[in-house]
Formats: sequence, structure tokens, C-alpha cells
Amino acid sequence: MAWRRRPEAGVGVPGALALLALAVCAPGARGRAFEWYSAVVSTEYVDPYTNRTVWSVSESGRFGDSSPKEGAQGLVGVPRAADRDPEGCAPDTRFLVPAPGGRGAAPWVALVARGGCTFKDKVLVAARRNASAVVLYNEESHGNLTVPMSHAGTGNIVVIMVSYPKGREILDLVQKGIAVKMTIGVGTRHVQEFISGQSVVFVAIAFITMMIISLAWLIFYYIQRFLYTGSQFGSQSHRKEAKKIIGQLPLHTVKHGEKGEVEDVQEMPAPESTPGSVLAANLSITLQEEDRSEGNNLPSSSTSESALQCDAGFKEDAGEDTALLEMGRSDLEHGRPVS
Repeated sequence: MAWRRRPEAGVGVPGALALLALAVCAPGARGRAFEWYSAVVSTEYVDPYTNRTVWSVSESGRFGDSSPKEGAQGLVGVPRAADRDPEGCAPDTRFLVPAPGGRGAAPWVALVARGGCTFKDKVLVAARRNASAVVLYNEESHGNLTVPMSHAGTGNIVVIMVSYPKGREILDLVQKGIAVKMTIGVGTRHVQEFISGQSVVFVAIAFITMMIISLAWLIFYYIQRFLYTGSQFGSQSHRKEAKKIIGQLPLHTVKHGEKGEVEDVQEMPAPESTPGSVLAANLSITLQEEDRSEGNNLPSSSTSESALQCDAGFKEDAGEDTALLEMGRSDLEHGRPVS
């Protein structure tokens, strides 16, 4: 009988997981490490209503990708037409820089809004106006978030981005003619790893391959399990059918005196010992003993003659005994008493 091995689970899954791990850890799966620096922004101004100095500091800015990571400071200047063109994209944009006591020629920092043109264009416009740094505030839809800025080719000018609420707060003060002094400092270094596009494609292919292998293995496993279950069910069904057929076979009890399809086998009783048989046995024993005794005393010639005579006599006696036995057997068969 051929035995079929039952399929076991968990054969193809470890291989698929190993394939995915290999795809993630393979050379080139990781992209380059991206680092960026936060900026510490502090502002200082005199409140005209209370004549008190208001000072605030927070690590709320982010340095641009191409900006030197160093500090800068100066009075904040905004585009003169900030209500109509807050982005400062026009090449002839002029900036309003309020100065305390009307002093001029102090270092200043350009504050412009994001949008309207590229980061590089904004920085170059402010750099041509001799700004010591450029501060961009994010769009209103981004809330308090800042984003990376790419502005290669802008030289050594410091560029940072602040959130929209922070930028609008400073813009409102400058538009009111209040001189705001800003100091920019280097904040925390952040390292962020990201996966390149080529690595994403490689991982995606590996994942799809893993899914195909897993699906094919599952189909094979359930087919084998179905075949195994079917064979087991079939053998059990055959056994049940055999038992059912055997149970349905007719059972016939043959009674005494009833002739059935199978012929009755009659056992013949063993013949009882008769006096004749005993007599023949005794006679043969007596003759053998007499032959031995006479053979030892008589010569060879007389011994042979006497043996012939005894043999003839024995045959006659044996014939009589055989006749007696046959008569006794016939009497037994016919139910007559043996005389």
C-alpha cells in the first residue's frame, strides 16, 4: 500500500520573508542620509504704547539646503508693496527697513513670503539689496510647519524658513513702522534617511515576487491537502461499503434433517472392536512367538517347512476372521445385533 505524506504548512513562507529582508538590506536599498539644521530665531523690539522692550526666542526656523550653517543678525526689512507683492520676486523689489532713531546703513534681514517664484530667485533679489540674511515664511495652508529649501547658486548668504504665524507676526510689526531686530542662530542637527527611487523600485519588485511565491505555495498546499483528505475519505468509504455489504449477506441456519445447498457431510462412526479382531490379533502374536521358539530349536529345513505350514494355517484363520469381521460390520450397518 502506498502512503502519501500529508502536506505541512510553513515551507515557503520563511523563504519569502528572507527574500524581502534581502531586498531591504541589499546594497543600494538605502538612500543617502539627509541632514538638516534647525534655526534659533530671536526677535527684539520696543513696544510704542508701553515703551517696553519685547523680546522672544524660539527654535522655530530651518536652514536652507545650500545655506551656510552660521548665525546672522540685522533689522527686518519687508517689500514696500508687501500688501500686493509679499513674495519679493520682482528684480526691482525695494524693501522697507524701519530703523530706530532714523539710523540707516545697518545690517538688515529680508523677510519674504513663500510662493510666486523659486527660492533661488527670492534669495538673489534680496542679496542684490545687500541683505545679510533672507527669512522666508511658509504658506498659510502649512500652518506651523517648515519645508526643505533648495537654492543652489546663491552664495554665502544665510537662508532660513519660519512658520506662517511667526512670519505674519513680524510682518505686521514692520508694516506699522516698528523696528524689529532679528538674530539667527544654529539649532539642532537632524539626520533623516530616505530611500531613493531606484531602491523603492527594487523593494517593490521583491515584495511582488514574495507575494507571487506565497500565493503559488498556498495554492499548491491546499491542492495537496484536498487530495490527501479525498484519499482518506475514499478509503473510509470503501471500508464502510465493505462492512455494509457483508452485513447485508443472507444468513441461513441449516436445521437437523434439512437439505441445503451445501451437501451434508456424514461422519462414519469408527468400527468397534469385535471378538474376531481380538482373536486374530492374539493369534498372530501367538504364531509369531511360536515361530521364534521353534526356529531356535529346529534345523533350517524343518524350520522352513514349519513356517510354510504355519503361514498356510495363518491365512486360513485370517480368512475366517476377516469373514467374521465383514459379517459384524454388515450387521452394524443394518441395525441387527451382532451374534
